[in-house]
Amino acid sequence: MGYHFRDDVAEDEFLHDVTKAEALQALAYPRRWPLRIESKVDARVLQVFSRTSEGRAVALVVIQIDHWDWLIFAARPLEVDENAEYTVWEAQQ
Repeated sequence: MGYHFRDDVAEDEFLHDVTKAEALQALAYPRRWPLRIESKVDARVLQVFSRTSEGRAVALVVIQIDHWDWLIFAARPLEVDENAEYTVWEAQQ
């Protein structure tokens, strides 16, 4: 599975207080919580709650661009309520 970063906009337009390294760490974290989201694009779009190797909770939006490849469309830290929900989900895994 490959992840690709956007090249159509500047990094600060899609990585909101999350580095590229943190985004990749979060996508490699074993307890990712993928949630399918509705989209107007003709592709599979997921919001993924996860953690970096430092334990920082982040949300990523990824778009499937072919069978095994995904575009990292956006990333940001989780909000307090999202982090609480993710922590409960994570504990149940």
